[in-house]
Amino acid sequence: MKAAAYTALGSPEHLTLVDLPAPVAREGELLVRVRASSVNPIDWKIAAGTFPFNLLKPPMPYVPGFDVAGEVLTGHGDFKPGDRVFARMPGQRGGASAERAAFEASVAVKIPEGMSDDDAAAVPLAGLTALQGLCNEGGLTRTGAEGKRVLVVGASGGVGHFGVQIAKAAGAHVTGVCSARNVDLVRSLGDDDVVDYGATQVFNAGGDYDVILDCVGSDAPTRFTPWLRAKGTYVSCLPNASVFGRQALGALGLGARVRGVMMRSVADDLRWLATLWERRQLRVVIDEVFPLARAADAHRRSISGRARGKVVVHVE
Repeated sequence: MKAAAYTALGSPEHLTLVDLPAPVAREGELLVRVRASSVNPIDWKIAAGTFPFNLLKPPMPYVPGFDVAGEVLTGHGDFKPGDRVFARMPGQRGGASAERAAFEASVAVKIPEGMSDDDAAAVPLAGLTALQGLCNEGGLTRTGAEGKRVLVVGASGGVGHFGVQIAKAAGAHVTGVCSARNVDLVRSLGDDDVVDYGATQVFNAGGDYDVILDCVGSDAPTRFTPWLRAKGTYVSCLPNASVFGRQALGALGLGARVRGVMMRSVADDLRWLATLWERRQLRVVIDEVFPLARAADAHRRSISGRARGKVVVHVE
């Protein structure tokens, strides 16, 4: 099978199209003909040897990618050959940037009728991170969140643009932070207020927040925690030592509540995102679609930090 693989640790200059043996589905797994995948920072951080904390050095060749959308070839349980499915492949082994992928059936969900392969591939990792960050870590209810105030930092990015819409679908008042060039995009997602971080560094002019979802991670939690309401929560989608340290202190009652998202591949959560899409409460913003042969360019686009929404790799 054709696959885009890193042949050495480092930058996307080492990511090239190669021929590899197709995976074989083990007990409890699906074998899927991959139609599309998407790029997330974890993909190129693992390839660079910098995730997590320089501990994970994948064997070469390393096929990146955890988001997969495609057609079942070998089924299991409720999934039959021909079914269209999408998933965030579990673990840290990657493998989605290839013509075939095998992964646990327990994390797969059928793609909603009418959703494209590219859109389906863009949802899993980023959508699950946003949902679990807001609800599991931030305490926001999936419905009935009227009166709650949510701040999304990095509202035009892959995780952020889903976070805005998930919070709005729950009924919360949402403020999104983005650059001037992305203000119109973020407004179109349903934001109640949009803050241009180039114009002001004060993000709580309209009041403090019940949940702050930080999808950028370039500032310490202490920059944001003064903007929390009583019992509010700051949630980092890119947790580091500072976040985990503040999380431990918060758990002891020694400061604001701080949480880091450790995303899990949960089929029920992905099914909820599919339901929001069917209700037209969630739309997918795709920055650019690259063919598999240009996977290196897709990674470069993600690394640039300029992508709006998701970067997709169309495999077939």
